[in-house]
Amino acid sequence: MGQNKEAILSLNHVAKRFGDLTVLDDVSLDVCEHDIIVLCGPSGGGKSTLLRTINGLESIQSGEIIYRGTPVTQKNIREVRKHVGMVFQQFNLFHNLTVLDNLTIAPAKILGRNKKELAVRAKEYLEAFNVADKANVYPHALSGGQKQRIAIIRSMMMDPDIILFDEPTSALDPEMIKEVLDAMRRLSKMGMTMLIVTHEMGFAKEVATRICFLENAKILVNAEKKEFFADNQNERLKQFLSVILKH
Repeated sequence: MGQNKEAILSLNHVAKRFGDLTVLDDVSLDVCEHDIIVLCGPSGGGKSTLLRTINGLESIQSGEIIYRGTPVTQKNIREVRKHVGMVFQQFNLFHNLTVLDNLTIAPAKILGRNKKELAVRAKEYLEAFNVADKANVYPHALSGGQKQRIAIIRSMMMDPDIILFDEPTSALDPEMIKEVLDAMRRLSKMGMTMLIVTHEMGFAKEVATRICFLENAKILVNAEKKEFFADNQNERLKQFLSVILKH
C-alpha cells in the first residue's frame, strides 16, 4: 500500500457475503506498527464487518487475512485474539464483576498473569484515564463514557499489538464523546496501533495516519491524512465530507 514498513496485519483481496449481499468486495489493507487508520463512509459500506473479520467474529468467503506473517484461520483465531483487542459500541463489560475484576479477569485467565500485579497495573491505567475512583464499582454505576474508557483499558490490559474500535462513541451522549476521544488520543501518544471505525472526522483529522473511505463493500480511497482531505478526485468522498464536516 505504498508503505516501506512491514505490516503487522494485512487483508489481501478479502470478500465477505451475507447470502446474496456482498459486504466486502476485494478489500486489501495493510496495518503497520503505530498506524492509526480511520475507516469512514456511509452506513452499510462494510466498515464494521471489516473489523469483525479481522478477529474472527465474521468468516470470509475468499482472500486472506495475515497477522505477523501467518494466515488467520479458525484454528489460530484464539491466539490472534490475544494480540488484537477490540472495543465495541456497546462496551460488553461483565455486569456481575467490579471494574477491577473486569480489567484483570482476561489477562489472568488467558495469559496466566499474576492477579496482584495485574491489579496494580489496572489501577495505574484507571488513574491515567481519569477513572481511578471507579475500581470497586460495578458497571451499572458508570456513565456511558466511563464504561467505554473501562472497555479501552480492558483491551490495553492484554498488551495488544493492535486495537480495533467499532464506532466507540456512537452509543454515547455528546458530552461523553470527548471523554472517550481523549482516551483514544492518549493511546495515540502511547504509540498504540489502532484501526478505528468512526464518523468523528475532526478526531480523524487530528490523530489518523491514514484514512480509508468505504462504500458499497469497497475501499474507494486509502490515503495519508493530508492527501485524504485534499482529495478532489473522488466525487463520493467529496459529497460525504461536505455532509459530515458540517456536523
